[in-house]
Amino acid sequence: MLNKKESKKILTHCSFFSKNRRGQTSEAMTWIVATLIIIVLLGISIYAASLLSKLKIIDYKTEERSQDVVMEESLFSYFSIKESVVQEKVFESLKKMNQEEKFYEDFDSKFTQIKFNLEKYGK
Repeated sequence: MLNKKESKKILTHCSFFSKNRRGQTSEAMTWIVATLIIIVLLGISIYAASLLSKLKIIDYKTEERSQDVVMEESLFSYFSIKESVVQEKVFESLKKMNQEEKFYEDFDSKFTQIKFNLEKYGK
């Protein structure tokens, strides 16, 4: 049987146990510092985003839109349909949406404007 001194000597010379503790410690400290830096940067970016979101307030109800994309696309679809039955259904749907105030612009004026432009420049 080995005494304490010999067993300690064997354990320190064995490569299985850590004989390079300084390297492991410095590597662990590097990762800890890097993790802390990442957490601080994330915290700063979240705080900055919250400040920016408070500064920019958009009120969509009072903001006037110069173009109503949904209405224009719907009217172009209406004029591109060749079948009169389907065209009537689409027009009824558009009129209903206009009555429910789904559009921002005047429906009748936009209808005549698109119709005029399509007739003038061809379909």
